[in-house]
Amino acid sequence: MASSSSSRKRVKRMATKQLINHKHVELPFFCNHGFAFPELISSQHLETFVQLTGDIYPDLVRVFYTNLACEDDLLTLRVKGVNIVLTTYVWTSIADFRISGIPAHRGFPGANRLDIYQGCLRDPKAKRDYSIFHAGGMKKDERVLAFLTAWILVPRNDNHAQLTIEDVFLIHAFKSNVLVDWSEVISDTMQKAIKLPNYPLPYAVFVCKVLEHYKVDFSGEASYTPNHTSLIGANALHHMGMSFRGNTWCFKDEPDNDPVDAADASSSATRTHYEQEMLRMVTALFDQHQTWTTKLESIEHQLTSVQQQLAQLNTGRASDEE
Repeated sequence: MASSSSSRKRVKRMATKQLINHKHVELPFFCNHGFAFPELISSQHLETFVQLTGDIYPDLVRVFYTNLACEDDLLTLRVKGVNIVLTTYVWTSIADFRISGIPAHRGFPGANRLDIYQGCLRDPKAKRDYSIFHAGGMKKDERVLAFLTAWILVPRNDNHAQLTIEDVFLIHAFKSNVLVDWSEVISDTMQKAIKLPNYPLPYAVFVCKVLEHYKVDFSGEASYTPNHTSLIGANALHHMGMSFRGNTWCFKDEPDNDPVDAADASSSATRTHYEQEMLRMVTALFDQHQTWTTKLESIEHQLTSVQQQLAQLNTGRASDEE
């Protein structure tokens, strides 16, 4: 049994850890814009998990991780006098997981991660440093899958445009339609957060859903609701280097596959000076809108970070007073 002093140290360590900024996705948006990956998400029974939204109680999330332990392959803990066990029923009722499949993030027998990565690239013959798996050169569906993996499924606060080996194997499972035991993936990531000193605390909304399921008392607890910046949508695609053409998204450096319509070409050439000036102004306004949207997202992200740091300071002071 851990001593009271070691328990206090663990509480203080968790109090200084940041929560990973919550992200979620609305799959119909991608279905309606020419992406195929939502079918792969559905085949893995991940529709509910990747679209989770809700309030976050940061102090209770930290208590969750402070008390988290693994007993007989089950995650167990106690929060505000309530005993919690992440049973099969919890995984299926909250996340809608199917408790079957393999822990694909740990690798496949005989799977070559370099071959897997090259199979995801738009130009697998391009010269690059293959000691680092960059997401920038991936095909569009694989690129978004990598983004969802790094932000939602195996989240972290570091470079989301650089794949880990876990990411590579999970994307391979998606593309190969190999059923993954996602409860194992999430459990491993949760345990990584309590074992590694610099690993931030993931799955804040899911954790709060678990606490709600077990009827933990939320009264008097500080909370916040993730804002629109938590949604992975059009802005994320712009940041990935894509633009919307016609009725689909393409990378900006990709050539236009469809031949230019002759009537459109001629009408473009015969636009009046006024029409050309209006088009220039509309284009400039759209670019400014994208720029300011990105700046506002950055400001909101910084404000959220400040709120979390203030909550950490308050938690640390309460622990010191105890």
